[in-house]
Amino acid sequence: MSRDYANKTRKKSPAKGRSPRKNTRTNARKQPAKQSPQWLWLLSGFLLGALSMGLFQLWKTPQQDISRVIDEVTGITPTTTPKPQFEFYDQLRDAKIVVPDSPPDALRQSEPDKGQNEVFILQAGSFKNFQDADSLRVNLLLLNLNAQVEKTHSSKGGTWHRVLVGPFESSSKLAHARSTLLQNGIDNLVLKRPKK
Repeated sequence: MSRDYANKTRKKSPAKGRSPRKNTRTNARKQPAKQSPQWLWLLSGFLLGALSMGLFQLWKTPQQDISRVIDEVTGITPTTTPKPQFEFYDQLRDAKIVVPDSPPDALRQSEPDKGQNEVFILQAGSFKNFQDADSLRVNLLLLNLNAQVEKTHSSKGGTWHRVLVGPFESSSKLAHARSTLLQNGIDNLVLKRPKK
C-alpha cells in the first residue's frame, strides 16, 4: 500500500497540561492592541515643543517690551552703562611710598607719651543680675585676664553690673586682650578713662 506524503495533513497534538479545546479568552488576549501610528506621535511631539517655545518667548519678552514702550512714550533714549574701568592697577604701579628714616624702635617709644593721661579698659559685658556678671568675671580670670565687676546706675534708675577687663596702658596689650576675648566668643567695647 502506498502513501501520499505530500498531501497528508497532520493532526496537531495538544501541548502538555492543556486540553485540546480552544480557549476563547486566551485568544482574545493574544490579539494585538490597536497601536496609534508613529506619525501621530511625531506630530504631537513637534506641537508640544512649538507650544513650549512660544510660551517661553511670551514669558521672557514682556519686561523688555514694557521698558521699550515706556522709553518711546517718554522720549528717553536708553543709555548703555559704560564698562567699569579699574584704575587700581595703574595707581598701585605708579604709587610712591615714603619710608621714614628713623628706626622702628624710636617709633615704638613715642607711643606711650601720647596717652600718658589715659588708659584703655575693655567692657566685656553688662548685666542686670550680679551673678551673671560674676560668672563672666570668673571665666575671664581663667583666661588670665584682669577682670572686675563695676556697679553703675542708669539714667532710668536701673542698676547694671559691668564686667571690665584692664586697665591697659599700651596698645599691644590691649590688642592681645581683645584677640583673646574674640577668640572665646566674647564681644567687647573699648573704653578710655583718665589715669588714676
